[in-house]
Amino acid sequence: MSENKACDLCSLDVGVKPFMLNTPEKQYQFCCEGCRGIFEMLHDIKETPVQNDQNQSNKS
Repeated sequence: MSENKACDLCSLDVGVKPFMLNTPEKQYQFCCEGCRGIFEMLHDIKETPVQNDQNQSNKS
């Protein structure tokens, strides 16, 4: 049984390395950079960084 995952924009298979978009509400996945960009533009979404705040503050 293969676990097919659909692109959150066009519903095509995202493959083994999907293009991810992290938001506070959900993590979206896309089949290509184009679908990711169009989704961001249509929904006026800005990506939120993954929780690595400790690593960032230690570098200062």
